[in-house]
Amino acid sequence: MIEIARRMSVLLAGVRSLRCGWQSLIDTTRRLTHDRQGVGGVEFALLAPLLIVLYLMAFELTMGMSVAKKTSMASSTIADLVARQETVNPTILSNMVNVSNAIFVPYPSKNLLIKISGVSIDSKSAAKVAWSWSTTGVAPYVIGSSAPVPADMLVADTFLVRTELSVSHELMMYLPGLTGTQSKTMTIAREFYFRQRLNKTIKCDGC
Repeated sequence: MIEIARRMSVLLAGVRSLRCGWQSLIDTTRRLTHDRQGVGGVEFALLAPLLIVLYLMAFELTMGMSVAKKTSMASSTIADLVARQETVNPTILSNMVNVSNAIFVPYPSKNLLIKISGVSIDSKSAAKVAWSWSTTGVAPYVIGSSAPVPADMLVADTFLVRTELSVSHELMMYLPGLTGTQSKTMTIAREFYFRQRLNKTIKCDGC
């Protein structure tokens, strides 16, 4: 009987210990579910990488838009300057590279390509290339060949200056395919037309 009582006492003690353990586990779980300390830090750790990537992407897109804006400005400025001349030559036209580089500051003008053409529109509103020049040193268009002109500028017996300018821009892409970064080179090109400002035509000696 004494042995049975001893075993029952040990069993009851084990049950009490198990019950206390479960109760302690339940209390700890309840306390942790209501504890809000450190939630902000955990949320920041989860969101910080995504926010940093979004910031870098916005920065790259802003730079790309700035380069595109400067490309338009450079092409327009060159066409405007040439349209103010009575006569040009390859030396004068080559100085337009310096004009373009000055406009692109502080951005680099990589692989800068400039094409400048004089377009003569006859009495029948037929647009022909009068002369052309390029930074490559080779005339991009054949004299007398047809030239594309916007409909609103196709006026008989006028002369136009056409400028084509393009540069390369390196765009950094973050998390393409959700892995790492990737550099993508894109070409930004703009085209502008200006009517001559002084005489009926603009001549180019040596073009």
